[in-house]
Amino acid sequence: MKKLILLLIVIAAVCIVYNRQRLFLRDPLANVVRDGVKEQGAQVFINYNSDVMVENDNAPLYVELIAHDDHTGAPQQLKCIHFVACLTDADLPTLLPWPAGLTVHSMSSRSVRFLDGKRETTVTLY
Repeated sequence: MKKLILLLIVIAAVCIVYNRQRLFLRDPLANVVRDGVKEQGAQVFINYNSDVMVENDNAPLYVELIAHDDHTGAPQQLKCIHFVACLTDADLPTLLPWPAGLTVHSMSSRSVRFLDGKRETTVTLY
């Protein structure tokens, strides 16, 4: 039994390392502030490269992916374990066209500031 559990742990670790750029894990302490108001229901996910994905289950429903290489938009394919992790379709995911006006002002390992249309958004990571 111990060998089976160890084998499963090794297989899981190999899968995580192999998909480290595709796998987004939830940061439960992160918060999203739009125009100075904390957004309720927004969940923040980050991957190995510190790219950020914001998902909101409350109205308005949306998913935004902000990557360091100005690759921003909504992932076309996304598989999620709700409140835990999400997996995109590739290391550089296929994105749906995002409305013009999404510009990233600053991106660091602790915060992301971007302009989404007319709303300024700040995502703070912990």
